Amino acid sequence: MKKTSIYSDRSQELLALFENAGNASKLMCVPIDYAKKDHLVMFCNGNGEVLRKPFSVKNSPDGVKYLLDQVNRSCRNRHIQSDHVFFGGEDVNSYAENFANTIRAKGWLVANVNAHDAKKQRENLQASTDRLDLMGIATMLLNRRANCCPAQTGVYRNLRTLVRHRKKLVKMKTEVRNRIHTIVDRLFPGFLNERKSGVLPFSNSSLYLMQERFSAPQIRRRQRGALIRNLEKRGTKKAEAVAAKLQEYASQVLTTPDEYTTTLQISLTSHVNHYRCLFEGAQQLANEMAQLLAKTQGAFITSIKGIGIVLAAGVTGEIGDPLAQRSTDQLASYAGIVPKVKQTGGKQGPSKTGHVSKRSNHILKDFVVQSAFHIGRYGPKDLQDDFSRREADGQHADFGIARRFVRITMCMMRTSQVYLPPEMRSTQIKPDRRADYYLAMWPYVRDKWSKANALKVAFAKDQPLGQWRYIVQEIYGIKLKI
Repeated sequence: MKKTSIYSDRSQELLALFENAGNASKLMCVPIDYAKKDHLVMFCNGNGEVLRKPFSVKNSPDGVKYLLDQVNRSCRNRHIQSDHVFFGGEDVNSYAENFANTIRAKGWLVANVNAHDAKKQRENLQASTDRLDLMGIATMLLNRRANCCPAQTGVYRNLRTLVRHRKKLVKMKTEVRNRIHTIVDRLFPGFLNERKSGVLPFSNSSLYLMQERFSAPQIRRRQRGALIRNLEKRGTKKAEAVAAKLQEYASQVLTTPDEYTTTLQISLTSHVNHYRCLFEGAQQLANEMAQLLAKTQGAFITSIKGIGIVLAAGVTGEIGDPLAQRSTDQLASYAGIVPKVKQTGGKQGPSKTGHVSKRSNHILKDFVVQSAFHIGRYGPKDLQDDFSRREADGQHADFGIARRFVRITMCMMRTSQVYLPPEMRSTQIKPDRRADYYLAMWPYVRDKWSKANALKVAFAKDQPLGQWRYIVQEIYGIKLKI
Protein backbone atom coordinates (compact mmCIF):
# COMPACT_ATOMS: atom_id res chain seq x y z
CA MET A 1 0.00 0.00 0.00
CA LYS A 2 1.34 3.41 -0.95
CA LYS A 3 2.14 5.59 2.05
CA THR A 4 0.87 9.17 2.19
CA SER A 5 3.16 11.84 3.59
CA ILE A 6 2.30 15.30 4.84
CA TYR A 7 5.56 16.50 3.25
CA SER A 8 4.36 16.36 -0.35
CA ASP A 9 6.74 19.12 -1.49
CA ARG A 10 9.87 17.25 -0.48
CA SER A 11 12.29 15.93 -3.06
CA GLN A 12 11.78 12.22 -3.67
CA GLU A 13 15.45 11.83 -4.63
CA LEU A 14 16.66 13.32 -1.36
CA LEU A 15 14.14 11.33 0.66
CA ALA A 16 15.43 8.13 -0.96
CA LEU A 17 19.02 9.19 -0.23
CA PHE A 18 18.27 9.75 3.48
CA GLU A 19 16.43 6.43 3.64
CA ASN A 20 19.29 4.52 2.02
CA ALA A 21 21.82 6.08 4.38
CA GLY A 22 19.83 4.77 7.33
CA ASN A 23 21.53 7.08 9.82
CA ALA A 24 21.53 10.83 9.18
CA SER A 25 25.05 11.05 10.61
CA LYS A 26 26.22 8.79 7.76
CA LEU A 27 25.08 11.22 5.12
CA MET A 28 26.89 14.33 3.86
CA CYS A 29 25.28 17.48 2.51
CA VAL A 30 27.42 19.93 0.54
CA PRO A 31 25.58 23.30 0.21
CA ILE A 32 27.10 25.72 -2.31
CA ASP A 33 26.55 29.46 -2.65
CA TYR A 34 27.38 29.98 -6.33
CA ALA A 35 29.33 33.03 -7.51
CA LYS A 36 31.19 34.14 -10.64
CA LYS A 37 34.71 33.69 -9.27
CA ASP A 38 34.66 31.94 -5.88
CA HIS A 39 31.88 29.68 -4.59
CA LEU A 40 31.30 29.33 -0.86
CA VAL A 41 31.01 25.69 0.25
CA MET A 42 30.33 23.91 3.54
CA PHE A 43 30.14 20.26 4.66
CA CYS A 44 27.49 19.04 7.11
CA ASN A 45 25.80 15.75 7.93
CA GLY A 46 22.11 14.89 7.84
CA ASN A 47 21.62 16.09 11.41
CA GLY A 48 22.84 19.56 10.53
CA GLU A 49 26.18 19.21 12.33
CA VAL A 50 28.92 21.15 10.55
CA LEU A 51 31.67 18.82 9.36
CA ARG A 52 33.74 21.55 7.77
CA LYS A 53 33.27 25.29 8.12
CA PRO A 54 32.58 27.40 5.02
CA PHE A 55 35.50 27.72 2.60
CA SER A 56 36.03 29.12 -0.91
CA VAL A 57 36.26 27.09 -4.10
CA LYS A 58 37.33 28.51 -7.46
CA ASN A 59 34.82 28.47 -10.32
CA SER A 60 37.24 26.51 -12.51
CA PRO A 61 38.27 22.93 -13.35
CA ASP A 62 40.82 23.06 -10.55
CA GLY A 63 38.05 24.19 -8.20
CA VAL A 64 35.88 21.19 -9.12
CA LYS A 65 38.82 18.84 -8.66
CA TYR A 66 39.71 20.38 -5.29
CA LEU A 67 36.10 20.23 -4.02
CA LEU A 68 35.59 16.59 -4.98
CA ASP A 69 38.96 15.69 -3.46
CA GLN A 70 37.95 17.30 -0.17
CA VAL A 71 34.59 15.54 -0.24
CA ASN A 72 36.24 12.14 -0.76
CA ARG A 73 38.71 12.80 2.06
CA SER A 74 35.93 13.76 4.47
CA CYS A 75 33.97 10.65 3.49
CA ARG A 76 36.96 8.41 4.24
CA ASN A 77 37.66 10.08 7.59
CA ARG A 78 34.03 9.79 8.73
CA HIS A 79 33.25 6.43 7.07
CA ILE A 80 30.55 7.92 4.82
CA GLN A 81 29.82 6.20 1.54
CA SER A 82 30.15 8.38 -1.56
CA ASP A 83 26.64 7.28 -2.60
CA HIS A 84 25.32 9.10 0.45
CA VAL A 85 26.70 12.51 -0.55
CA PHE A 86 24.74 15.20 -2.34
CA PHE A 87 25.40 18.77 -3.43
CA GLY A 88 22.98 21.64 -3.70
CA GLY A 89 22.60 25.36 -4.23
CA GLU A 90 20.21 27.98 -5.47
CA ASP A 91 18.96 27.75 -9.06
CA VAL A 92 22.14 27.94 -11.11
CA ASN A 93 22.94 31.01 -13.17
CA SER A 94 24.82 30.79 -16.45
CA TYR A 95 28.19 31.63 -14.87
CA ALA A 96 28.00 28.62 -12.51
CA GLU A 97 26.13 26.19 -14.73
CA ASN A 98 29.27 24.46 -16.01
CA PHE A 99 30.49 24.00 -12.44
CA ALA A 100 27.27 22.26 -11.38
CA ASN A 101 27.02 20.21 -14.58
CA THR A 102 30.62 18.99 -14.21
CA ILE A 103 29.86 17.68 -10.73
CA ARG A 104 26.64 16.13 -11.98
CA ALA A 105 28.44 14.50 -14.92
CA LYS A 106 30.79 12.74 -12.49
CA GLY A 107 27.84 10.90 -10.98
CA TRP A 108 27.02 13.09 -7.97
CA LEU A 109 23.52 14.26 -7.12
CA VAL A 110 23.16 18.05 -7.46
CA ALA A 111 19.90 19.58 -6.24
CA ASN A 112 18.51 23.08 -6.74
CA VAL A 113 16.70 25.12 -4.08
CA ASN A 114 14.41 28.08 -4.62
CA ALA A 115 16.16 31.34 -3.76
CA HIS A 116 12.95 32.90 -2.38
CA ASP A 117 12.39 29.98 0.01
CA ALA A 118 16.07 29.81 0.98
CA LYS A 119 15.96 33.48 1.96
CA LYS A 120 13.24 32.73 4.52
CA GLN A 121 15.47 30.08 6.12
CA ARG A 122 18.25 32.52 6.99
CA GLU A 123 18.87 33.18 10.69
CA ASN A 124 18.89 36.93 10.07
CA LEU A 125 16.25 38.22 7.67
CA GLN A 126 17.52 41.80 7.68
CA ALA A 127 21.10 41.06 6.71
CA SER A 128 22.40 39.19 3.68
CA THR A 129 25.90 37.77 3.46
CA ASP A 130 27.37 34.77 1.71
CA ARG A 131 27.55 32.83 4.97
CA LEU A 132 23.93 33.60 5.91
CA ASP A 133 22.80 32.63 2.40
CA LEU A 134 24.77 29.39 2.67
CA MET A 135 23.06 28.50 5.95
CA GLY A 136 19.67 29.07 4.36
CA ILE A 137 20.60 26.79 1.45
CA ALA A 138 21.82 24.10 3.86
CA THR A 139 18.56 24.27 5.83
CA MET A 140 16.53 23.83 2.65
CA LEU A 141 18.61 20.83 1.56
CA LEU A 142 18.42 19.10 4.95
CA ASN A 143 14.66 19.64 4.97
CA ARG A 144 14.63 17.84 1.58
CA ARG A 145 12.97 20.89 0.03
CA ALA A 146 14.97 20.87 -3.17
CA ASN A 147 14.39 20.14 -6.82
CA CYS A 148 16.22 17.45 -8.77
CA CYS A 149 14.49 18.44 -12.01
CA PRO A 150 13.95 15.58 -14.51
CA ALA A 151 14.70 18.07 -17.32
CA GLN A 152 18.13 19.20 -16.09
CA THR A 153 20.16 16.45 -17.77
CA GLY A 154 20.36 14.48 -21.01
CA VAL A 155 18.19 14.90 -24.08
CA TYR A 156 15.49 16.70 -22.10
CA ARG A 157 17.99 19.39 -21.08
CA ASN A 158 19.07 19.88 -24.68
CA LEU A 159 15.45 20.05 -25.79
CA ARG A 160 14.64 22.63 -23.11
CA THR A 161 17.62 24.74 -24.21
CA LEU A 162 16.53 24.76 -27.86
CA VAL A 163 12.90 25.49 -26.97
CA ARG A 164 13.80 28.48 -24.80
CA HIS A 165 16.28 29.79 -27.35
CA ARG A 166 13.71 29.60 -30.13
CA LYS A 167 11.13 31.29 -27.92
CA LYS A 168 13.49 34.27 -27.51
CA LEU A 169 14.19 34.41 -31.24
CA VAL A 170 10.47 34.45 -32.01
CA LYS A 171 10.00 37.31 -29.56
CA MET A 172 12.85 39.24 -31.19
CA LYS A 173 11.37 38.51 -34.62
CA THR A 174 8.06 40.00 -33.51
CA GLU A 175 9.84 43.15 -32.34
CA VAL A 176 11.57 43.51 -35.72
CA ARG A 177 8.25 42.99 -37.55
CA ASN A 178 6.74 45.84 -35.56
CA ARG A 179 9.65 48.12 -36.50
CA ILE A 180 9.24 47.18 -40.16
CA HIS A 181 5.54 48.04 -39.96
CA THR A 182 6.44 51.48 -38.61
CA ILE A 183 8.81 52.26 -41.50
CA VAL A 184 6.56 50.78 -44.20
CA ASP A 185 3.69 52.97 -42.96
CA ARG A 186 5.76 55.94 -44.10
CA LEU A 187 7.31 54.57 -47.30
CA PHE A 188 4.30 52.68 -48.64
CA PRO A 189 1.22 52.82 -46.37
CA GLY A 190 -0.91 49.67 -46.56
CA PHE A 191 1.71 47.53 -48.32
CA LEU A 192 1.65 44.95 -45.49
CA ASN A 193 -2.13 44.59 -45.84
CA GLU A 194 -2.75 41.79 -48.33
CA ARG A 195 -6.27 43.01 -49.13
CA LYS A 196 -4.89 46.34 -50.32
CA SER A 197 -1.58 45.42 -51.96
CA GLY A 198 -2.24 41.81 -52.95
CA VAL A 199 1.16 40.71 -51.53
CA LEU A 200 1.25 38.33 -48.57
CA PRO A 201 2.98 40.16 -45.66
CA PHE A 202 6.51 38.97 -44.86
CA SER A 203 6.49 36.36 -47.62
CA ASN A 204 9.54 35.94 -49.84
CA SER A 205 8.05 38.37 -52.34
CA SER A 206 7.23 40.92 -49.67
CA LEU A 207 10.73 40.79 -48.16
CA TYR A 208 12.30 41.03 -51.62
CA LEU A 209 10.36 44.18 -52.46
CA MET A 210 11.14 45.83 -49.10
CA GLN A 211 14.83 44.99 -49.12
CA GLU A 212 15.96 47.51 -51.75
CA ARG A 213 14.64 50.76 -53.30
CA PHE A 214 11.29 50.40 -51.57
CA SER A 215 8.69 53.17 -51.70
CA ALA A 216 5.31 53.66 -53.33
CA PRO A 217 6.60 55.83 -56.22
CA GLN A 218 9.46 53.41 -56.98
CA ILE A 219 7.16 50.38 -56.94
CA ARG A 220 4.78 52.23 -59.27
CA ARG A 221 7.58 53.03 -61.75
CA ARG A 222 8.94 49.45 -61.98
CA GLN A 223 8.54 47.63 -65.27
CA ARG A 224 5.52 45.33 -65.07
CA GLY A 225 7.23 42.37 -66.77
CA ALA A 226 10.27 42.40 -64.47
CA LEU A 227 8.03 42.77 -61.43
CA ILE A 228 5.92 39.79 -62.50
CA ARG A 229 9.00 37.61 -63.08
CA ASN A 230 10.43 38.47 -59.64
CA LEU A 231 7.13 37.72 -57.93
CA GLU A 232 6.79 34.36 -59.72
CA LYS A 233 10.39 33.49 -58.87
CA ARG A 234 9.59 33.93 -55.17
CA GLY A 235 6.46 31.82 -55.14
CA THR A 236 3.66 34.34 -55.65
CA LYS A 237 0.58 32.81 -57.27
CA LYS A 238 -1.24 34.77 -60.00
CA ALA A 239 1.71 37.13 -60.21
CA GLU A 240 0.22 39.18 -63.08
CA ALA A 241 -2.89 40.09 -61.08
CA VAL A 242 -0.84 40.79 -57.95
CA ALA A 243 1.58 43.06 -59.82
CA ALA A 244 -1.26 45.01 -61.41
CA LYS A 245 -3.06 45.44 -58.09
CA LEU A 246 0.16 46.45 -56.32
CA GLN A 247 1.11 49.17 -58.82
CA GLU A 248 -2.43 50.47 -59.01
CA TYR A 249 -2.57 50.76 -55.22
CA ALA A 250 0.88 52.43 -55.13
CA SER A 251 -0.51 55.31 -57.22
CA GLN A 252 -3.25 55.98 -54.65
CA VAL A 253 -1.36 56.24 -51.33
CA LEU A 254 0.11 59.24 -49.57
CA THR A 255 3.93 59.03 -49.51
CA THR A 256 6.70 60.54 -47.43
CA PRO A 257 8.70 63.54 -48.75
CA ASP A 258 11.71 62.64 -50.92
CA GLU A 259 14.22 64.09 -48.45
CA TYR A 260 13.35 61.37 -45.91
CA THR A 261 13.00 58.44 -48.31
CA THR A 262 16.67 57.39 -48.57
CA THR A 263 17.18 57.33 -44.79
CA LEU A 264 14.06 55.25 -44.25
CA GLN A 265 15.08 52.81 -47.00
CA ILE A 266 18.48 52.24 -45.38
CA SER A 267 16.82 51.56 -42.05
CA LEU A 268 14.24 49.24 -43.63
CA THR A 269 16.96 47.24 -45.45
CA SER A 270 18.80 46.56 -42.18
CA HIS A 271 15.56 45.50 -40.47
CA VAL A 272 14.64 43.15 -43.32
CA ASN A 273 18.09 41.52 -43.17
CA HIS A 274 17.71 41.16 -39.41
CA TYR A 275 14.27 39.62 -39.84
CA ARG A 276 15.54 37.09 -42.38
CA CYS A 277 18.31 36.05 -40.00
CA LEU A 278 15.91 35.60 -37.07
CA PHE A 279 13.40 33.72 -39.22
CA GLU A 280 16.02 31.29 -40.52
CA GLY A 281 17.45 30.80 -37.01
CA ALA A 282 14.03 30.04 -35.53
CA GLN A 283 13.27 27.63 -38.39
CA GLN A 284 16.56 25.81 -37.91
CA LEU A 285 15.95 25.50 -34.17
CA ALA A 286 12.46 24.14 -34.82
CA ASN A 287 13.96 21.40 -37.02
CA GLU A 288 16.55 20.57 -34.37
CA MET A 289 13.79 20.47 -31.74
CA ALA A 290 11.95 17.90 -33.84
CA GLN A 291 15.06 15.71 -34.01
CA LEU A 292 15.39 15.73 -30.20
CA LEU A 293 11.67 15.40 -29.54
CA ALA A 294 11.62 12.22 -31.65
CA LYS A 295 13.97 10.60 -29.13
CA THR A 296 11.71 11.26 -26.14
CA GLN A 297 8.35 10.06 -24.90
CA GLY A 298 7.00 13.51 -25.71
CA ALA A 299 6.79 12.47 -29.37
CA PHE A 300 3.43 10.85 -28.55
CA ILE A 301 1.94 14.28 -27.79
CA THR A 302 1.94 15.05 -31.51
CA SER A 303 -0.80 12.43 -31.95
CA ILE A 304 -3.28 14.93 -30.45
CA LYS A 305 -4.97 16.98 -33.15
CA GLY A 306 -4.05 20.65 -32.86
CA ILE A 307 -0.70 20.01 -31.15
CA GLY A 308 2.32 20.42 -33.41
CA ILE A 309 6.04 19.89 -33.01
CA VAL A 310 6.74 23.24 -31.34
CA LEU A 311 4.07 22.91 -28.63
CA ALA A 312 4.93 19.25 -27.97
CA ALA A 313 8.64 20.07 -27.70
CA GLY A 314 7.94 22.99 -25.37
CA VAL A 315 5.85 20.90 -22.99
CA THR A 316 8.25 17.95 -23.08
CA GLY A 317 11.35 20.09 -22.55
CA GLU A 318 9.88 21.72 -19.44
CA ILE A 319 8.42 18.51 -17.96
CA GLY A 320 11.46 16.33 -18.56
CA ASP A 321 11.49 12.57 -18.03
CA PRO A 322 7.84 11.62 -17.34
CA LEU A 323 8.89 8.54 -15.36
CA ALA A 324 10.87 10.73 -12.94
CA GLN A 325 8.28 13.50 -12.72
CA ARG A 326 5.95 14.01 -9.77
CA SER A 327 2.18 13.52 -9.77
CA THR A 328 0.02 15.32 -12.30
CA ASP A 329 -1.54 17.47 -9.55
CA GLN A 330 1.88 18.75 -8.50
CA LEU A 331 2.88 19.20 -12.13
CA ALA A 332 -0.24 21.28 -12.79
CA SER A 333 0.62 23.44 -9.79
CA TYR A 334 4.20 23.75 -11.07
CA ALA A 335 2.76 24.94 -14.39
CA GLY A 336 0.72 27.63 -12.63
CA ILE A 337 -2.71 26.50 -13.88
CA VAL A 338 -4.24 25.61 -10.50
CA PRO A 339 -6.17 28.41 -8.73
CA LYS A 340 -5.72 29.20 -5.05
CA VAL A 341 -8.47 27.88 -2.76
CA LYS A 342 -9.26 29.22 0.70
CA GLN A 343 -11.68 27.39 3.00
CA THR A 344 -12.26 27.56 6.76
CA GLY A 345 -15.02 26.99 9.31
CA GLY A 346 -15.22 23.21 9.14
CA LYS A 347 -16.79 21.04 6.47
CA GLN A 348 -19.73 23.38 6.13
CA GLY A 349 -17.52 26.44 5.61
CA PRO A 350 -17.65 27.92 2.11
CA SER A 351 -14.58 27.77 -0.08
CA LYS A 352 -13.28 30.71 -2.09
CA THR A 353 -11.41 30.23 -5.33
CA GLY A 354 -8.82 32.87 -6.15
CA HIS A 355 -6.26 33.56 -8.84
CA VAL A 356 -3.52 31.16 -9.86
CA SER A 357 -0.16 31.51 -8.13
CA LYS A 358 2.51 33.71 -9.69
CA ARG A 359 5.18 31.28 -8.46
CA SER A 360 5.30 28.79 -11.28
CA ASN A 361 7.19 27.78 -14.38
CA HIS A 362 5.93 30.55 -16.65
CA ILE A 363 7.35 28.95 -19.79
CA LEU A 364 5.57 25.64 -19.12
CA LYS A 365 2.41 27.59 -18.30
CA ASP A 366 2.62 29.40 -21.62
CA PHE A 367 2.97 26.17 -23.58
CA VAL A 368 0.18 24.22 -21.83
CA VAL A 369 -2.26 27.13 -22.06
CA GLN A 370 -1.41 27.58 -25.76
CA SER A 371 -1.97 23.85 -26.21
CA ALA A 372 -5.37 24.11 -24.52
CA PHE A 373 -6.31 27.01 -26.79
CA HIS A 374 -5.38 25.03 -29.92
CA ILE A 375 -7.18 21.94 -28.65
CA GLY A 376 -10.33 23.96 -28.04
CA ARG A 377 -10.40 24.98 -31.70
CA TYR A 378 -8.67 22.23 -33.66
CA GLY A 379 -8.38 19.28 -31.27
CA PRO A 380 -10.29 15.99 -30.94
CA LYS A 381 -14.06 16.34 -30.82
CA ASP A 382 -14.43 15.20 -27.20
CA LEU A 383 -11.92 17.81 -26.03
CA GLN A 384 -13.48 20.50 -28.22
CA ASP A 385 -16.89 19.76 -26.69
CA ASP A 386 -15.42 19.95 -23.19
CA PHE A 387 -13.80 23.29 -24.03
CA SER A 388 -17.10 24.69 -25.37
CA ARG A 389 -18.99 23.43 -22.31
CA ARG A 390 -16.57 25.13 -19.94
CA GLU A 391 -16.83 28.39 -21.87
CA ALA A 392 -20.63 28.21 -21.82
CA ASP A 393 -20.56 27.67 -18.03
CA GLY A 394 -18.44 30.78 -17.55
CA GLN A 395 -15.33 28.80 -16.54
CA HIS A 396 -11.74 29.60 -17.50
CA ALA A 397 -11.73 27.08 -20.35
CA ASP A 398 -8.05 27.53 -21.24
CA PHE A 399 -6.92 26.63 -17.71
CA GLY A 400 -9.48 23.83 -17.34
CA ILE A 401 -8.46 22.12 -20.58
CA ALA A 402 -4.79 22.82 -19.76
CA ARG A 403 -5.12 20.77 -16.55
CA ARG A 404 -6.80 17.98 -18.50
CA PHE A 405 -4.11 18.23 -21.18
CA VAL A 406 -1.39 17.74 -18.53
CA ARG A 407 -3.09 14.58 -17.25
CA ILE A 408 -3.56 13.20 -20.75
CA THR A 409 0.01 13.89 -21.89
CA MET A 410 1.57 12.41 -18.74
CA CYS A 411 -0.49 9.25 -19.22
CA MET A 412 0.46 9.03 -22.91
CA MET A 413 4.18 9.51 -22.22
CA ARG A 414 4.27 7.04 -19.35
CA THR A 415 2.37 4.33 -21.25
CA SER A 416 3.92 4.98 -24.71
CA GLN A 417 0.51 5.35 -26.32
CA VAL A 418 -0.97 7.76 -28.84
CA TYR A 419 -4.13 9.70 -28.11
CA LEU A 420 -7.31 7.63 -28.21
CA PRO A 421 -10.82 9.15 -28.02
CA PRO A 422 -13.08 7.80 -25.22
CA GLU A 423 -14.90 5.36 -27.48
CA MET A 424 -11.59 3.71 -28.48
CA ARG A 425 -10.28 3.16 -24.93
CA SER A 426 -12.59 0.30 -23.99
CA THR A 427 -11.08 -3.17 -23.79
CA GLN A 428 -14.24 -4.43 -25.51
CA ILE A 429 -13.59 -2.43 -28.67
CA LYS A 430 -13.26 -4.55 -31.79
CA PRO A 431 -9.75 -4.68 -33.31
CA ASP A 432 -11.09 -3.64 -36.72
CA ARG A 433 -12.49 -0.37 -35.34
CA ARG A 434 -9.26 0.50 -33.59
CA ALA A 435 -7.27 -0.38 -36.71
CA ASP A 436 -9.51 1.95 -38.75
CA TYR A 437 -8.86 4.72 -36.22
CA TYR A 438 -5.09 4.27 -36.48
CA LEU A 439 -5.29 4.40 -40.29
CA ALA A 440 -7.38 7.58 -40.12
CA MET A 441 -5.13 9.43 -37.66
CA TRP A 442 -1.86 8.30 -39.22
CA PRO A 443 -1.69 10.93 -42.04
CA TYR A 444 -2.04 13.79 -39.52
CA VAL A 445 0.84 12.53 -37.39
CA ARG A 446 3.04 11.73 -40.38
CA ASP A 447 2.53 15.18 -41.94
CA LYS A 448 3.56 16.96 -38.74
CA TRP A 449 6.91 15.18 -38.66
CA SER A 450 7.35 15.45 -42.41
CA LYS A 451 7.03 19.26 -42.31
CA ALA A 452 9.73 19.34 -39.61
CA ASN A 453 12.09 17.18 -41.75
CA ALA A 454 12.21 14.57 -38.99
CA LEU A 455 10.00 11.82 -40.41
CA LYS A 456 12.70 9.14 -40.67
CA VAL A 457 14.14 9.95 -37.26
CA ALA A 458 10.76 9.93 -35.50
CA PHE A 459 9.68 6.56 -36.92
CA ALA A 460 12.99 4.72 -36.73
CA LYS A 461 12.58 1.36 -35.00
CA ASP A 462 14.70 2.39 -32.01
CA GLN A 463 12.61 5.51 -31.28
CA PRO A 464 9.35 5.62 -29.22
CA LEU A 465 7.03 6.43 -32.12
CA GLY A 466 8.84 3.97 -34.37
CA GLN A 467 8.38 1.17 -31.84
CA TRP A 468 4.70 2.05 -31.48
CA ARG A 469 4.24 1.96 -35.27
CA TYR A 470 5.95 -1.42 -35.57
CA ILE A 471 3.84 -2.93 -32.77
CA VAL A 472 0.55 -1.57 -34.15
CA GLN A 473 1.32 -2.92 -37.62
CA GLU A 474 2.11 -6.36 -36.20
CA ILE A 475 -0.95 -6.55 -33.94
CA TYR A 476 -3.60 -5.17 -36.31
CA GLY A 477 -2.12 -6.30 -39.60
CA ILE A 478 -2.18 -2.83 -41.13
CA LYS A 479 0.41 -0.77 -43.00
CA LEU A 480 1.22 2.74 -41.80
CA LYS A 481 3.14 4.07 -44.77
CA ILE A 482 5.88 6.65 -44.29
